[in-house]
Amino acid sequence: MATSQKALSQAAQLAADASAARKRDSDAVFDRIAARSMTYLSQRLESLLPTSVVSAELAAIKGEIDLSKLADMAAVSLSTLEEVFNKTIEKGVSGLSEFNVVEEGAVVAISDISTQQIDVMIHQVEFASIVIESTSDALRFMAAGQWPELMSQELSTDLGSVVVHSISRALSEQLKLLKQEGVLSPLRSSLSDLHQSAQNTKLALFDTCDNLGNPIIPVDWNPPGLKALKSLSIGRFTCMGTTAVLASVVCPIEDSQEPPAPTLANFAGFLEQAKQSCFNMTDICRKLSALNLNDAETIASLNEVSFKYESSSLVLFNCVKETFTRQSIATADVDKCSTLLEDVVANVRHLSALLRKANLGDDSVTNNVHELSPEFEDSWGGVTNVAARMRAVDGDPEDINYLLRARAIVQHLSDAVQNEPLLEKSNAKITSLEKSLASRSKEIAMQNSRIAELERLITKSSSSFMSPVKGVQAPGTPSADTHKLKEEVHMLQEALDVMQQQADEYEKEIKSLKDKSRTPRVARQASGRITPKKQSSALDIDLFGSATKPGGSSSRDITLESISLETALFRPALASATQSASYWKAQSMGSALSKLPPLNVHLESQRAKGCAKELVLARNEVRLAKASVSIVDLSKTDISPRSQLKELKQKELIAESRLHDATLSWMNEQPLEEKSSVTKQNTQTKEMLGKIVVPCKGDIGFVAHMNVSKAELRNFHSFLVQ
Repeated sequence: MATSQKALSQAAQLAADASAARKRDSDAVFDRIAARSMTYLSQRLESLLPTSVVSAELAAIKGEIDLSKLADMAAVSLSTLEEVFNKTIEKGVSGLSEFNVVEEGAVVAISDISTQQIDVMIHQVEFASIVIESTSDALRFMAAGQWPELMSQELSTDLGSVVVHSISRALSEQLKLLKQEGVLSPLRSSLSDLHQSAQNTKLALFDTCDNLGNPIIPVDWNPPGLKALKSLSIGRFTCMGTTAVLASVVCPIEDSQEPPAPTLANFAGFLEQAKQSCFNMTDICRKLSALNLNDAETIASLNEVSFKYESSSLVLFNCVKETFTRQSIATADVDKCSTLLEDVVANVRHLSALLRKANLGDDSVTNNVHELSPEFEDSWGGVTNVAARMRAVDGDPEDINYLLRARAIVQHLSDAVQNEPLLEKSNAKITSLEKSLASRSKEIAMQNSRIAELERLITKSSSSFMSPVKGVQAPGTPSADTHKLKEEVHMLQEALDVMQQQADEYEKEIKSLKDKSRTPRVARQASGRITPKKQSSALDIDLFGSATKPGGSSSRDITLESISLETALFRPALASATQSASYWKAQSMGSALSKLPPLNVHLESQRAKGCAKELVLARNEVRLAKASVSIVDLSKTDISPRSQLKELKQKELIAESRLHDATLSWMNEQPLEEKSSVTKQNTQTKEMLGKIVVPCKGDIGFVAHMNVSKAELRNFHSFLVQ
């Protein structure tokens, strides 16, 4: 009967396991479909964005997502380890029996199966310590990129792009093994590779420096509460692993007909106390999810107590590891470990008292652990929520770095879309300018080619003009060339005549400037002057028109030599005459200007200008004071109505006093000569129409007669009426 019931229970368990497996497979299929769809969506969205604008931001986002992936995998690993530890503890506690107890002072041997299970638990505790250290570093790195006023948006972008992926691969392998086999055996997993990957990642992350060589993240910076939460996680998993090691000693062996191993007299109480300590610590971590990170006093106390709890848990774990890895245990060994467990329990009590003092009750609990805890499974959401709450204390919770970077890119793209019509106009204008530039370039190229050709011709002609006559002249030149040469000679002769006239005029001016006291000489008429060169040139041209015999001397060469000689002699003289004329003209103009009488300009003093400006300002202030209307506010309780009325009257008095002082200052700055001249002019021309008496302080008053227009009288009358 018992065998049948056992078979039925096993069959029911197998059916339940199969149903759960089918459900997990179904969830996994849908999760894979959703993940694949989101991957395609992210890839297509990434392809829509311009690379030049979002390349740095995409690298930073990928780095931050990889860090959050690492932290989430670590949190899942810790959750799985917690389930394994709890199952082992429950089995061990269920295997305790008050009837199967050895006598006090006896020694109990540990079976090989229990020894293997103890090694597995110790291996998992060491794995949990490495994972918690790596997760805390990842959380610190992510928090530094988003923490208010710690770094700029540019540094946050650079920080997000510096991520090493080696630890992610190593941790994913360990997590997959843990999920597949249910435990993490030291025979299948290597903690040395994981520890080395964690150290390399930490060095790569926190050794990142800026342009000046300083670390981007300060060495001593940590988010408030991160150290305490890290110590509590290490201590809690160490304490749970220690309890699982104790439970492995008395855990019944599945599918075995052997009776359970006997236990020591004091072992059951030791195991129950360790289990209760783990349960209390889980409750404390749940309450710490409502921890206020702005409470500096509570954070400081929590850091101190959590460090003590971590230290005492590690000491207890090392003692249990050393004791229970042997082949047998005695009562003294259990008593020694019980003493260390008392320290752990005392620290748990201190933590509970601290939470009661901080008034962290069950009503404010929202999660099982705090958002900065290595056990929190949504690391990115937790870090950003904490940063937003810290920013909301003295600013806008939306002003954290990843949101500011996103808004900057959105604004950049929006500006680009808004400027698209202007860009089209600019492109059209650039196209038209390029076309005009191309046409201008062609024109310039053509002009350059023409200039080069002209320079070549000029060089050739000048060299032929200046070269001496040697050898025998070539016989017979065409009549067209002779006619063209005659025209060129005629034009050059006219130009020489004009230049000679200008030189004669400059010479006359120079002589007149030099000899002002003497009568200027009568200049010769330029039109009547006939130079021998002109006659000879005309003669040469006539001679050149006639045919020359071969072998004889050519008249063309003689003409060219005479023209070249005349040009060489005339140009320096003309340049010297021009310079002399300009010099003496400047001297004459300077002498004439120096003999002019000085201008009589009345310069008003700076003080008089300031007084006039002050008078205008004071008059405007009086007008504003007279024109403004203010009502006494009877609803004000701090100022009485009479005081308000006095204040309004005082403003008008201050404005009038300023106008009075400005008027006196302006009248005192008026020159006495001007006053007297105005007085004499007014008394001689017109009769006095009226007199205005303005009160003065002391004996500084005076009488001033002045002419005023109707508009000025009207303005003055308006001023008096006000």
